[in-house]
Amino acid sequence: MTVLTERTAPPPDGINPARARRVVRALYAGPTLTAADLSAPLLALPDGASGEFSLPGATALAGIPATVARWSGLGIAGVKVFAYGHDRDSRATAALAPGNRMVTAISAAKATAPDTAVTTEVCGCSWTDHGECVLRTDDGGIDLDATYRLMAAMAVQHADTGADVVSPTAMLDGSVRAVRQALDEAGHRDVGVNPNLAIHTSLYGPFKTLMNTDPQSGHRRGLQLEPGRADQDAITQARRWVTEGADSLTLQPVMTAVDVLLRLRDDQRVPIVAYSTSGEWRAFSALGPAGMLEYMTMLKRAGADQILTFAAEATATLLETRRA
Repeated sequence: MTVLTERTAPPPDGINPARARRVVRALYAGPTLTAADLSAPLLALPDGASGEFSLPGATALAGIPATVARWSGLGIAGVKVFAYGHDRDSRATAALAPGNRMVTAISAAKATAPDTAVTTEVCGCSWTDHGECVLRTDDGGIDLDATYRLMAAMAVQHADTGADVVSPTAMLDGSVRAVRQALDEAGHRDVGVNPNLAIHTSLYGPFKTLMNTDPQSGHRRGLQLEPGRADQDAITQARRWVTEGADSLTLQPVMTAVDVLLRLRDDQRVPIVAYSTSGEWRAFSALGPAGMLEYMTMLKRAGADQILTFAAEATATLLETRRA
């Protein structure tokens, strides 16, 4: 009887053949980041707004077609529309006004680039005079029923205008169910619902300042996840959202929550959008496009299906340059 003995291979020396030649590296490199992995925040500001806009994607209404066309030409797959609210009052009345700034921005984006996926923010913060995401009762509590109705009606209005996905932002249990039901009843069964998993952070600051969405008093901590428990609570909340009817999820911020993204990816099969927020853009802009490209690649590797980032245009431009 012949006994086969296992020989121990000597440790390799020098250059690994799997990395040595460019054509072989390309063969084994794995998925690479493309412009189609990126979406850009579109911040719809009033026509005639003065001063320099402090964030990429901050655009007066008249400039939306040119901005969206430029992004589409670079291959950026989606935009998420945020509107600088107007005629604000305690009940966010203008959020449902015909032809408001959000409606105008959606129409302009879809008319310019029909194949670009348009997602919208569904929230009261841009439309309430107190800057909160929710409506309040006379005694200061959250008026849940009124807030649900507002979010549901906003979602239907956005879908009627052409939005492909709506994103309920206020993290109220029951809000996703209210939005999904309203869309279905209005005949928009094919419009997606993408709620936020928002972790409390200072990294929302530049956006809140530019868009004037800071609450007049207090903070939104009760409507966000606590950073110290985000790895656990994000899983719990994600499961609730999916049960209520969400078909994708957004995690924000991601610079300080890559561990949460990894755990969320392991737990969920629905698409996950990693939102690299305004404060992250401020922090990473010093790295330049090449550094931001490495950051976006890491987010994709960690499990993001789509990356919503203020660096979308700069990153897509670099990708186009390298491809050429």
